[in-house]
Amino acid sequence: MNILFDINHPVDVNFFKNAILILQSQGNNIHIIFRERGKLEKILRYELGQFPITMIGKHKHGFVKKISSQLHRDYKIITYIKKNKIDLIACFGGTSAISSWYCRKPYLAFDDDFEYKIPFYHANWFSTRHIYPDFIEFSNSKTFKYYGFKELAYLHPNYLKSSDRILKKYSILPDEYVFVREIANVSLNYQENNSILKELVNEIKKKGLKIILSLEDKNLKDNYIDDCIILEEPVSDIYSLLYYSLFAVSSGDTVARETALLGVPTIYTGGRTMVVNEALVAEGLMFESTNVKEIIAFMDTLTIDKKKKNRENSVNLIENKWENTTTVILKHISDFLK
Repeated sequence: MNILFDINHPVDVNFFKNAILILQSQGNNIHIIFRERGKLEKILRYELGQFPITMIGKHKHGFVKKISSQLHRDYKIITYIKKNKIDLIACFGGTSAISSWYCRKPYLAFDDDFEYKIPFYHANWFSTRHIYPDFIEFSNSKTFKYYGFKELAYLHPNYLKSSDRILKKYSILPDEYVFVREIANVSLNYQENNSILKELVNEIKKKGLKIILSLEDKNLKDNYIDDCIILEEPVSDIYSLLYYSLFAVSSGDTVARETALLGVPTIYTGGRTMVVNEALVAEGLMFESTNVKEIIAFMDTLTIDKKKKNRENSVNLIENKWENTTTVILKHISDFLK
């Protein structure tokens, strides 16, 4: 069977990677397309370079440009589907839903962002199945729900094997550093030198902890190069870096969920209210705030004992409550396999 995966964000690579490898081992032909965005192509070719990978379209800013570029991309995807005799399309979101619908091919839209309304409903309207965590209350005839998180497609213990070897590369020790993720255009990044991030970096330094900093906007690098170890993506074992950190601070919601699910005490500073994060907050695995004083006060409570309790809690929840998301992906795809 010819299966097409449409990749739009770096995290989509991780989301589908284990399913793609299993499907290939079962004799299926895998095709991958992506939309140019940041270092996505570099990450894709690093992680899944053994498969045919084709760039179709570019990521645009502004509503009108997004719509026009997406329609142009749909036209090109229609040609790709027909040329390669694609039988099934899977994507995190709805970016190839119209082209799949036009070609009358099954389209599986995975999702977890109900708050981002237009893409969510776009995926729902044109998909064959719309699959997402049951924390999202929206339902109709196309929806299929599972109990868990997209991040457990790659962070589930069945797939993730952490190792402290990566720490030697950065001259750090377990629980003696903090992982900080800063994405562009959100709460931490106000005015380069006059930002929340700068204040938090100073507070973390006062605790005698090293800082691993992942910056989406590399233009900010010079502001932090003297105080932080700044990552250059892709990192060979990023999840081990997350796993062994004492705690994490992230303005990106995906990294915040990743560290929380790994049992690392997590401070989410992105300012978005997301229903998919509520379970993590309720379980004490994630703390949400954009207030500097609140964040600093919470950081003062984060000890090795606190991390140990968080890890025990997350392991218990994954083993007894939340699903292996790769199994969910494979189940839905297998329903359409010939």
